[in-house]
Amino acid sequence: MSTININYPMPCSLEQSQEVIDDLLNDLAEKYHIHHQATGNNQYKLTGSGIKGEVKLDHDELFITARLNFMMMAFKPIIEKEIHRQLDNSFNHLS
Repeated sequence: MSTININYPMPCSLEQSQEVIDDLLNDLAEKYHIHHQATGNNQYKLTGSGIKGEVKLDHDELFITARLNFMMMAFKPIIEKEIHRQLDNSFNHLS
């Protein structure tokens, strides 16, 4: 089993960050069939075929943790790169 761990600093308000995270999660669902469900304030559960994880948004940092099964391990670098790309583009656009 492989794990994705991403800690990303939040360069803007919690409300603006929430909008970026919502867009990211919707895009991951569309591209990789990684679904999300809100589990509390600024927290989401991630599920999909071969993936389970969570997203937590703090006032100054985003935490993404996902466990990938053997079949999804090959997609780890692709998914990580996509997450970082979208976060960088979105937050740079807000600055």
